[in-house]
Amino acid sequence: MTIKSTLKVLALSLMTAAAFSSCQKTPDYVQPVYLCECGDVTWKGTNVQLNDANYILSDSLEALSRRYYVTANMIAEGEEEPHSVNLWIEIPSVEEGVFNLDDDTFEFTALAHEVNQNDPILPVREFLPIEGVVTVSPAFLGGTETVGFNFIMRESYDGDLVGVQFGFSGSFTVNVEL
Repeated sequence: MTIKSTLKVLALSLMTAAAFSSCQKTPDYVQPVYLCECGDVTWKGTNVQLNDANYILSDSLEALSRRYYVTANMIAEGEEEPHSVNLWIEIPSVEEGVFNLDDDTFEFTALAHEVNQNDPILPVREFLPIEGVVTVSPAFLGGTETVGFNFIMRESYDGDLVGVQFGFSGSFTVNVEL
């Protein structure tokens, strides 16, 4: 064996030893839960922080129109698959600040979906408010807009209201950009 080949073997041995000694086993990756720190909701008695809250103009010709969209992670202990509640609220103009929904008054529309991949029978369920109020502190000149809501909900199945009613409430903020 020549000096040159001995040096190659030695260098290769040192590089291999360095590679093995520098590797470390790390714990399994756990995806972090993203929380926007923009509000919370209470769904069927469970209070959770929001993952996200956004808005769009529901009418491009009306600068004060809003469609809010919020989502919260509802995964419970023992559940392995995704479980969330998603809500959208649409208001023609936030100028007034307080919006009601009851048998006679429809000042906003709203819809909630519970997406529970742990439920093999109905992984996506739709809920509608049958009564409720939305309050908005509008950001007329841009900035933080605060929204609160308090609904009485019922499940909607094939266009019919089914099941028992329950409360759904919360508050959130969005950043309005002009």
